[in-house]
Amino acid sequence: PAPPTPVPAVSIIIPVYKVERYLDTCVQSVLDQTFQDIEVLLVDDGSPDRCPEMCDAWAKSDRRVRVIHRKNGGLSAARNTGIETARGRYIVFVDSDDFLEPDTIRRAVAEQERTGAELVIFNLVYANDRGERWPTPDFTIFQDEILDEDGVWARYFALENQKIYYTVAWNKLYTAKLFADGLRFPEGKRYEDQFMLPHILHRCQNIACLGYQGYRYVQRADSIMAQGPASHYLDRPEYLLEWCGYFTEKGDYLRAEGLLNDAIKNLAEKDGFDLTTAQQRTRYRQACHDCSTAYGNLSRRTGRESMLLRAGLLRLGLPLYRIFLKHKT
Repeated sequence: PAPPTPVPAVSIIIPVYKVERYLDTCVQSVLDQTFQDIEVLLVDDGSPDRCPEMCDAWAKSDRRVRVIHRKNGGLSAARNTGIETARGRYIVFVDSDDFLEPDTIRRAVAEQERTGAELVIFNLVYANDRGERWPTPDFTIFQDEILDEDGVWARYFALENQKIYYTVAWNKLYTAKLFADGLRFPEGKRYEDQFMLPHILHRCQNIACLGYQGYRYVQRADSIMAQGPASHYLDRPEYLLEWCGYFTEKGDYLRAEGLLNDAIKNLAEKDGFDLTTAQQRTRYRQACHDCSTAYGNLSRRTGRESMLLRAGLLRLGLPLYRIFLKHKT
């Protein structure tokens, strides 16, 4: 490969944890990119298998590869370590059990340079653990276009099974300046991409969207996101509440209330959560309290007294609030 420039154009961050079956395929797909001005940051998140040695072997075989060994802290912590180490003008995240098509980075960089977009989204396809494409969900619906922050949200809320195109961290080329003010993934959270999305979009004047399916998203039974339904984790109502606050600040009160009601509905399914620890019970109570606060905030913004009533009932508890809703219906 051609020698890299002292400061690479693109830093590709790959968090690594218990993926020895997939790691070589992933790294090879990155190094085989038609765009060669890259650095590859393998962030070994304290992996207990052969991954640390595999990472070191890659660094010895290709000067573009750097390895960071760190204590296990989870996916967000590993990504954040990569952000703090990256030198490139652009940042791309790749999950270590997935892989890129050969022309993905070249197309994304070319689109950024053509449009000046702060964020470039490239398309994806689902695949099995042998890398074979799945026909569904159908991501061929996405075409090349330039959107602003509000345009992305309009597209997102109009979708059903393809929302992942906009939400995930790994099918995107970010200008490094998006992270320059200390923006980082929330550590210790599931659905960290959803927590991050509003903050990323709010920093963008233009988002370039590509129809090119450059990312192969491998579905495996033991992945983090395969471990139970989303509604069983408090992270989901927590990010919905953050989104509610975000849309409230934007003045989109209808969408904010819809997200708030989704969070309340999720929290009402109390038996689905693991509340066996004091910490989890405290989180649950805080989320319920935050629903009341959010309705109070919406009431002040809109002048609707019915929202203030809902806030008061929520403060008294979800069971009473559900009785109110049943009676109202």
